[in-house]
Amino acid sequence: MKKIFRCFEYIFLVILCVFSLAAVSRADDASGSNQPTQFFVAQVKNEVYVVHLGKQHIPNPPEALAENDWVRTGTNGKAYLEFQNGGVVEIGPGSNLKVSQLDITPRNFKARFLLAVGEFKAKVAKLTTASSAFEVEAGGVVCGVRGTIFGVDYDKTQNDISAQTYEGTIFTRSGGKEELIQKGYGMAVQNAGVPSVSALTQGQVQSFEQFSDVAGLLEKKKQEMIDDMKNRALQQVPQNVVPGQNAIQNAIVPKLGF
Repeated sequence: MKKIFRCFEYIFLVILCVFSLAAVSRADDASGSNQPTQFFVAQVKNEVYVVHLGKQHIPNPPEALAENDWVRTGTNGKAYLEFQNGGVVEIGPGSNLKVSQLDITPRNFKARFLLAVGEFKAKVAKLTTASSAFEVEAGGVVCGVRGTIFGVDYDKTQNDISAQTYEGTIFTRSGGKEELIQKGYGMAVQNAGVPSVSALTQGQVQSFEQFSDVAGLLEKKKQEMIDDMKNRALQQVPQNVVPGQNAIQNAIVPKLGF
């Protein structure tokens, strides 16, 4: 039993090291972390920057993100961010997004963002605990979900904010008032005026469909990478030392949160 336990421990450390090396390619202070990556830049198009500890650089996906990091896109840029345990964020062109809070554990999920300007879409895995939260603030309006596909746009110049729901339901909170936006509808607040709700346009629906397709491909790619890491780790261990491959994977998966 002692040999088997040490073998499990070895495999866990191998996978953790591989994932850390692949996902953390930023400054030295971050790359030395021994914690599994929970949120990372998965894919970028054209002009995209990450600001970490006040220093701006071009991300090299997959690259870990932390609280207080900013992700900025140019006029033709787009970035896709991904959660290790499921969920994808798309940042559209001309956007500036801050990771305000990132507190993710096996029993809790809290992610809050500040959209200073631009376009934001998210596919969020279902939140299972009452203390969990996924929220985006833009122009004083907070949008939150418990599992859905939704978007938030913020034109800072015009002070126009809009939130759209493609799947599920989201809530918006502004001036102490909370409203629900059902699937297929959006809410707009122009120049801090009265919110108005209307059905999504055909263009908005098509944009969400494209995002949903990309999010699915990214999730598939992530799972393939995880499976590959597990297989490579298993190859490092003599087969006669462990009770079987399934038992090893069952021991590893809960620890990594995959």
